[in-house]
Amino acid sequence: MHVASVQCRELPGDIRVVDAEASFTDIPLTPPFVISGRPMAHLTSAKVHVAVKTRAGTSGHGSGAGILSVPWSWPRSSLSLDERDQLLRELVRTLAARLVELQGVGDPFTLWRPLEAELGAVLEATAQRAGFEEIPPLAGLLALGAIDSALHDAWSRTAGRSPYEMYTREYMNQDMGWVIPELAGVYPGDYLGPRRSALPVQHALGVGDPLQGAGRKEGAAGPAGLEDWIRTEGVAHLKLKLAGDPSSDAKRIADVYALASGLPGATFSLDPNEAYSIEALEQMLDELAARSSRAASAITYLEQPFPRGTVIDPARMDRLTSRFPVLMDEGYSSLGQLATLREQGWSGVVIKAAKGQCHAMATLTAARALGLRVAIQDLTTVGAALEHSLGLGAEIGADWPQIEYNSRQYAADANAKLALRRPELISVRDGYVRVDRVPVGLYSS
Repeated sequence: MHVASVQCRELPGDIRVVDAEASFTDIPLTPPFVISGRPMAHLTSAKVHVAVKTRAGTSGHGSGAGILSVPWSWPRSSLSLDERDQLLRELVRTLAARLVELQGVGDPFTLWRPLEAELGAVLEATAQRAGFEEIPPLAGLLALGAIDSALHDAWSRTAGRSPYEMYTREYMNQDMGWVIPELAGVYPGDYLGPRRSALPVQHALGVGDPLQGAGRKEGAAGPAGLEDWIRTEGVAHLKLKLAGDPSSDAKRIADVYALASGLPGATFSLDPNEAYSIEALEQMLDELAARSSRAASAITYLEQPFPRGTVIDPARMDRLTSRFPVLMDEGYSSLGQLATLREQGWSGVVIKAAKGQCHAMATLTAARALGLRVAIQDLTTVGAALEHSLGLGAEIGADWPQIEYNSRQYAADANAKLALRRPELISVRDGYVRVDRVPVGLYSS
């Protein structure tokens, strides 16, 4: 198998992975989280533990946590959801073993790049071995995500400091010019901060989530309706999942706006999760404007309205982005896409911690250099993965300050262990979650 060579300078803090192990936990969602007609009843939490040695021979360790969201990353297949989930678990194990085989030495980016370069070949080989259709690149990126993040955790733990203090020339083997030429001499630390100790929470509203209804629904993770979430937590930033039906979606957006528009600092974003064609989307926006012009003008941005890989006529994309920014999410799985996003009409990209820390840092750095806008979003992250996501949100100066945090809505019980370590991350008050503590590594333990 071809291994991409990475030429870089040697540093005392460089690490080599000597062992890697993966484990998995099934996370039930109660109630199910509905996106574009697809109810998600459970997700898989992946955790990767690595043992490392520095150039000086010092032993260390680190962990990475992520989410293998099959309905989001691999929504259509002849395989069942459980079969796809098992294949992604197998991929994590395969990639973790390959990381040890590569015997690379360096910072996390240096170790990640050869593995990421092989990802397409690994996906193809896995699909051929199992005798089915291709595995989407996005699903492969999630399988790599926990491994990616484990490298940053181990690297920074052996140095005894936060990784966000180490994204500089002092600690990194190479600048970011390998992503795009414009980044020669640039490091991720150049685009971080200032760090925030409190993050405004973006509340996700699933397609089936009610607007009214007080109290806690039986088996649910929190209040029954949006109105009570607002009353209980003070959330004002809302992200509306859309079903893909122009008329019903226009009505729902108008209804949500009527309920929440009076909140101080309220914002509204839309996420169809690939449910629309350009024609249907234009129809929906026209119907929304006719129903409530104020609601139509209050939209702050739109995420991935079209199926990944769809090419939209530039003139129509220009008309769409003249209304509000349009961000690529599910369609973004390779750093190589960044250079052409603007000419394709996209306003920017979504950063997700579950895609891995290298991917997040490289995306942020390149997006800033290319004039693309960024938002940081969730993937129903739980436990350590949630801690990583919130920590990333605190360090990134995203174009929208709010960060999605929906496991408190759909999988609150999965955060019980995190509540013991970091209780401040589990409480949302006045619309904010506190992230005062800066751990060594990506996680507090």
